[in-house]
Amino acid sequence: MKIIERAIRGAPTLAFIDLEATQISHETIEIGAIMVDVEEGGRIRKKHRPFACYVQAKNPIGRVVRSMTGIDEKLLKEKGVPFKTALELFRSYLGYRAKSCLFLTWGPGDISILEHSLKHSPDADGLFIQSLKRRHLDFQAFLKTYVQDANGNPLSLHNAMAVFGLSADGHEHDASTDAVSLERLYEAAISSPAILEREYAKTLSHYRKLPLPLLRLLNAIHQGESVDREKWISYIRETFK
Repeated sequence: MKIIERAIRGAPTLAFIDLEATQISHETIEIGAIMVDVEEGGRIRKKHRPFACYVQAKNPIGRVVRSMTGIDEKLLKEKGVPFKTALELFRSYLGYRAKSCLFLTWGPGDISILEHSLKHSPDADGLFIQSLKRRHLDFQAFLKTYVQDANGNPLSLHNAMAVFGLSADGHEHDASTDAVSLERLYEAAISSPAILEREYAKTLSHYRKLPLPLLRLLNAIHQGESVDREKWISYIRETFK
């Protein structure tokens, strides 16, 4: 699909990543990822094993995050590693593909979490984070152009998956589950042009930035009404009444 092919900028490998973070300091407490190789057009050719890592934070996790993720300080003490080590493990997982892959997230928050984590752990590889930031695609922002709610807002990952008939295979707010969910959503989007066309028609029918006559025209077409030139002129005339 051309729109997705352009979005991934010819990258041969995609890494879908998700992070969980502390409530106040926004430090990484979990990294989940899955790497895929893609062929021309952006279709997935090969999936690699997922990556998962708990990360020790310098500050408290927070009650809300503990409740959402099930991650507590005891778990991080037993299974977590320092942020510096977590980045090293993630880069090792990517291997030689680290220099050429494109990193996909759902929303801009994961990049912000990495930057906050670096502030609290300045010994970590900041150059790797900057490289990741340069080669990053916010797939939520990309998809919002074509799929959004009736108020023009981007969908949550859960709701975006539902549009394509998907559901999460695991606990939401688990970094590994959400990373795999993002990969599955990407695969569904690139394989389902009919769904994208349907959702884009809905989006255009309520797109508030369009001039009102054009918006009314698109909405009438979306509702299945017959629209001719006379009807179009009537929409324009309404502007000046």
